[in-house]
Amino acid sequence: MVSDHEDNELIDRFLDGDEQAFNLLVRKHQDFVYNITRKITGNHEDAIETAQRVFVKMYDRLASFTKASAFSTWLYRVATNESLNVIRSRRFKKWFSFDDAEKELRDTAINPFEALVEEEKKEQLDRVVRTLPDRQQTVFMLRMSEGLSYEEIADVLGVSQGSLKASFFHAVNKVTKALGKIYEKS
Repeated sequence: MVSDHEDNELIDRFLDGDEQAFNLLVRKHQDFVYNITRKITGNHEDAIETAQRVFVKMYDRLASFTKASAFSTWLYRVATNESLNVIRSRRFKKWFSFDDAEKELRDTAINPFEALVEEEKKEQLDRVVRTLPDRQQTVFMLRMSEGLSYEEIADVLGVSQGSLKASFFHAVNKVTKALGKIYEKS
């Protein structure tokens, strides 16, 4: 793949002392990293700060990149892990960002009562997902919010697909049961 070859050349140049090669890598991947961190952290400020940390880690750890997988996969893993660290550090805040969905609801012809019901459902889902163990939260979020395949998630997290499927299955069961209890009370 041309992009992988370009990335590997830039990495080699950087490891040989060419700082400009690192700058080119950053420019090439900054939108990619920002989009990952924005999606996971849910806001611009955290995404920018997290992306900066990703590039600092990339600078410090580029020598450990073995080229066993695509550079973008390695970078995705670093960005995801850094973003998840931000999420863990602010557990009391929302895991998912529903700002866009709420704006979309307001902009449509849905009556205010229906919009309020939809917003409440999203808040309930958010509360339930935040009660899941870290691994289940991560897998659930990457699968449902990011739409990643099990293979992609396994590559990002460095674990087996079977383990991920089990975590996702348990997460879905817990979310379904918890939401079922909430709606039974309504």
